[in-house]
Amino acid sequence: MLRTKLIPATTAAVIALGAAGVAFADSGENGNSKEISAVLEAKTSISQAIAAAESETGGRAMKVNVERKEGAYVYEVKTVTKDKVSEVTVDPASGKVTGTEGESLIAKVFDGEDQDEFAKLAASPVTLTTAVATAEHETGGKAIEARFENDDGKLRFEVETAKDKAVHKVRIDAASGKIVNVSTAEGGENDED
Repeated sequence: MLRTKLIPATTAAVIALGAAGVAFADSGENGNSKEISAVLEAKTSISQAIAAAESETGGRAMKVNVERKEGAYVYEVKTVTKDKVSEVTVDPASGKVTGTEGESLIAKVFDGEDQDEFAKLAASPVTLTTAVATAEHETGGKAIEARFENDDGKLRFEVETAKDKAVHKVRIDAASGKIVNVSTAEGGENDED
């Protein structure tokens, strides 16, 4: 009797775990490929989204990526001024700003390192838009994500571009605008350097 209950229960557990695994795998890689497709099919480029966000806030863009909100993909652009960080949502179809959330730097708890990073971004002769153009030219692809980063004291822009089935990660020096390195991964999966 125990065996007749145990086998169906075990089978149900295996099926449930298998379904959960498929759902998890689908949300990861397939979600990434859906974001890539959304950017590649968008009428508005990442550079245009950055320009719209900077115009809206008067700030300098430090990050742009694609997010799914309310069933649709949108660009999220983070901008910074000397006293405020804003997250601007831009519609990829129209290029119009659909939302802005801002928070003063004073209200946020920033340590000296964060404040220094923002100051270096503002002082950098290279903009996120320039870094995107450099990466797109280098790879022949279309930018799908970009950000300013402090990589062990080295200020860089990291831009991901997509072309065919490959995703290229291009790192660009924030002071000179020169390419530091390029890495490539197939099928929307990106390697970490």
